[in-house]
Amino acid sequence: MGPDLTDGAGLVRTDHLGLAQPFDNFDEAGLFYHSVLGLTHSSSGEFAAPFGLMRSRAFATPDRGIRLALTVALVRRGGWAPAVADPQHVAFATDDIFATAQAIDRLGGATVQVSDNYYDDLVARFVLLGDEVARLRRHGILYDRDPSGGELLHMYTPVYGGRVFFEILQRRGGHDGFGELNAPVRMAAHRHLRLSATG
Repeated sequence: MGPDLTDGAGLVRTDHLGLAQPFDNFDEAGLFYHSVLGLTHSSSGEFAAPFGLMRSRAFATPDRGIRLALTVALVRRGGWAPAVADPQHVAFATDDIFATAQAIDRLGGATVQVSDNYYDDLVARFVLLGDEVARLRRHGILYDRDPSGGELLHMYTPVYGGRVFFEILQRRGGHDGFGELNAPVRMAAHRHLRLSATG
């Protein structure tokens, strides 16, 4: 029997599922999760992706024990990334994302690295201290803050098998979102990684 590779990684639960939907089934899927499974609609939004325009819609139980984030491409120019159709993802929560990032490094795992200009922009947007930003940059951790001061720190693995990737996140101060503003940054990083691998 091999070693337990999750030992010390700090993952405590599944936070949410990210499900990419076909364009013609997006509204139908939302209706199913609300009407049949009783999930409530928690947020919606649209954002520009590297290949076009995306729409997102989130559903959850009142206690946030179950969360789903649905996405669909509204306007599309070419493929999301080489050999990737509509990637799905599973998000795991941790109570200390920096300790988890170090454990991933120690265990030989991989996370997606983010461009330096993203972190330069964080300083202007959120007035973060230089050492805080340096820690985020070192591990490819993305950052978001809501109007009430709640924080979301999250990082991603590469896409595996052309279809699935994993997110690791830490919520602070009751942050209830999914970091939608960071989605284009993550998509661009994934796309760059896939292009590099196929080039």
